[in-house]
Amino acid sequence: MDTMADHKVKTFTVQLSEWTGENLLNCFGADECMKACPAGPGDITIADLNEATRNTAPLEGAILKFTADCVQCARCDTVCPPAAGRSRMMLSLKEKMASQGASPKTHARYFALKGHDKGPFRRAVWNALVKLKWAIDPRDKLKRSRLSSHVSKENLRHAEHLVYLGCYIFTKTSSAAQAVDVAERLNLDYEVLGGLETCCGWPSLLAGRTAEAEDYHERLAELVRRVSPRYAVTGCAECFMSLQVIKEKYKMDFTPLTVPMWLNMFADRLKLHKTAETVTFHDSCHISRKAGLPKPARDLISRMVDIEEMPRSGPDNTFCCGYWGLDSDLELEKSIHLDRFAEAQKTGASTMVVECVTCMESFSKHAPLAGVRIRDALDMVHESMAAP
Repeated sequence: MDTMADHKVKTFTVQLSEWTGENLLNCFGADECMKACPAGPGDITIADLNEATRNTAPLEGAILKFTADCVQCARCDTVCPPAAGRSRMMLSLKEKMASQGASPKTHARYFALKGHDKGPFRRAVWNALVKLKWAIDPRDKLKRSRLSSHVSKENLRHAEHLVYLGCYIFTKTSSAAQAVDVAERLNLDYEVLGGLETCCGWPSLLAGRTAEAEDYHERLAELVRRVSPRYAVTGCAECFMSLQVIKEKYKMDFTPLTVPMWLNMFADRLKLHKTAETVTFHDSCHISRKAGLPKPARDLISRMVDIEEMPRSGPDNTFCCGYWGLDSDLELEKSIHLDRFAEAQKTGASTMVVECVTCMESFSKHAPLAGVRIRDALDMVHESMAAP
């Protein structure tokens, strides 16, 4: 079997440097990217960002705040006339922000326990407390039965399907437990990988912590190799991006799948029931736009309900859940949510369906304020499978 050392790969830092240099040459300052940005750049121009990207001076003031607020939705990329890749240049600025120690304090809290190199004692305490909650809270019955034995487990066996949960094994939603439950109900040959130390590294990359992201990606590749799956499935858009990267970077032989891609493989066995309900669907920026996969989730959802699309939908024009601002500006996040909810309500649908656990967690913060129901496509499948 190949080892990690067999492949000479470029680091994220090198790739960002190359991409940024090339894209700065392509940019001619149309400013279309700034108009499309949900972070609201205010008086900042594309020339200001280009100058901050070129020089080595520390980021400060409005440029620093804009860098922190960037949610990496890549709407900028879709409207740029020369396709200059502004989102990658923003990643370069985030890397500069992190290297100068200027990241928002919320980043330190977010990453405190994520990753194999973070406080094993505190992580063990966290694991114990969460599993205790699952054991005593009747609402967590499914989590207790489907997740407890998989948290941070060290012995991984070979299996055809790897259900990769990573950090989101601890999500407040039911997504992680439902994914494992579906694998069990379908009687699949599967293994589960989950726990804070199995973080995929994409959150680190989006926060500019590129060396950390590199380390976590390499660690993830090692763990996936232990399972040697044919398919690796995840309900997290960022985990999916990481799976795609390690497959290519380390020449690995497995197929990364989103949950809808995975479930569509078993459409005839799921026994889904079509109802008269109409919902609207929110595209994940990473899955629909960056990975170019808007269709699988729609195919899955359409087996159960009709979809009324929002004006801003699909790979070129979808909006963002705002999660990857990582709470740097709570008012901005709230405004992003309420803007999206208003758009969803105009479709006449009372439910907005998502396919990504981060979108689910993000929108759930303010959905009650708008009277919008947020639902994971996996939850719909799980409910339909349980129906008589």
